[in-house]
Amino acid sequence: MSSSRVINTKRNIIWSFIEYLILILFSFISNAVIVHYLGVDYLGLSGLFTSILQVLNVAELGFSVAVTYNMYKPIAENDTVTVNALLAFYRKIYFAIGSLVFVVGIIVMPFIPYLIEGGYPESINIYVLYFLYLSNTAVSYFLFSYRTALLNALQRLDLTKLAYCIVSIVQNVLQILSISVFQNYYLFVGISIAGTAFKNIISAYISHKKFPVYKCSGDLEPAIKSNIASKVKGLLICNISGVTYTTFDSIILSALKGLFIVAVYNNYLLVFNGISHVISMIRYAMQASVGNSVASESVEKNHNDLKKWQFLFSMIATFCSACLVCVYQPFMKLWMGEKMLLPFIDVVLLSVLFFISTVQHAHYLYLNAAGLWLEMKWAYISSTILNIVLNLLLCHLLSTTGIILATLIASLLSGLVWQTVVVFREYFKRSASSYLIKQMLYFVFAAVLVTVSYMLTTIIGLDGIVGIIVNILVCFGISALSVIVIFGRTEEYRACLNIFKALFRKKQ
Repeated sequence: MSSSRVINTKRNIIWSFIEYLILILFSFISNAVIVHYLGVDYLGLSGLFTSILQVLNVAELGFSVAVTYNMYKPIAENDTVTVNALLAFYRKIYFAIGSLVFVVGIIVMPFIPYLIEGGYPESINIYVLYFLYLSNTAVSYFLFSYRTALLNALQRLDLTKLAYCIVSIVQNVLQILSISVFQNYYLFVGISIAGTAFKNIISAYISHKKFPVYKCSGDLEPAIKSNIASKVKGLLICNISGVTYTTFDSIILSALKGLFIVAVYNNYLLVFNGISHVISMIRYAMQASVGNSVASESVEKNHNDLKKWQFLFSMIATFCSACLVCVYQPFMKLWMGEKMLLPFIDVVLLSVLFFISTVQHAHYLYLNAAGLWLEMKWAYISSTILNIVLNLLLCHLLSTTGIILATLIASLLSGLVWQTVVVFREYFKRSASSYLIKQMLYFVFAAVLVTVSYMLTTIIGLDGIVGIIVNILVCFGISALSVIVIFGRTEEYRACLNIFKALFRKKQ
């Protein structure tokens, strides 16, 4: 990898992390403000509409990934004609997708009341509110999204991040004022639409100014269109499967249990997804290096590397799961109050789900690098069906506990076990049994450590911000000590320690 590419990658990661911190911080503040001034049901409506529109966004079908991927080579070869043709093609595709999402969204509108059990606030017109949410999604497609794909392919998204951060801060401050001062939720969503439009316009302006040679013109060669279509087929099933994990939970909960429980559940997911996103950024930063290794190194070497990444992500998952068990309820009580707490069994199940989801990053690195999307289709299809069926069955019986349990079972069987077996069979050309057995041992280690951490923090029994900080420190101390004592002499531990030492030296 060239030095300029390394520099661009680091800049993108740093600015993406800063932008995400701003977004997650304001999400916590906005949710608290909405609950305080308008009520929990408004937060539930937000979760429901967001989930519905994420389902409709499956129409994107991975086109952005496929088109961005196809830009890499012509950009490297200074083939401006092909890049411009890709931009023109992408603009047409995004206009078509935006139109489809908008039309289908309008068709769905009359059925919205049937997705809400127990009614909704009389002071709000849910059709107008839903239309505003739909408009926000449509704007993201119609306003220069193809220019963002160009900056992504050029690895210069950092050029927009400072402006994005400023827009996000201004947008969120105005949204908080729209609720705290005017108690107007329509204005709250309207400001989101303006923020989305501003970000897209800024992206278009910067890309035109910095890279004027690239513009929408020309037609794509049939071979390139065929290549994009083939990649989209592989990504389609993956996207649909991802939607079932992230969006159907809120829709099913709203239809069966009402808006209040949707709001409570989504508050827990905000924390869950916030931590998960940060860990995903680690994997994204590693992906190019692993891809290069798959292309240039032996399968045996990559198999040995996989053991390191399995250990790394398992230890990250262990520490974070301990923190979730020990900190979730105190944080939620401080943030939203005791009336908006899930049962402790839900916290335990969410922590187990977090562990299972996090350790999958290890084999995802090689799934992506080896391009095994089509080989995974049955794992994705089975996961989708299993998750939806279990959601419908278990939500009736166990409410949020059933929803989490359904996702956990699907993620374990199809996400972890089946996908690992496919990666080992198709790329490593060996059995996955030893890998899965070791993963089971890491889980047992995590379960014991989490139990000890919870018992100790319960004995300490501190509340409030001080209690949260102490609980995190306890989890970190127990995790670090246990890892050193139990794994300190293993090859995986020493390899990961050397990686961190190298990173530290680079900073010096």
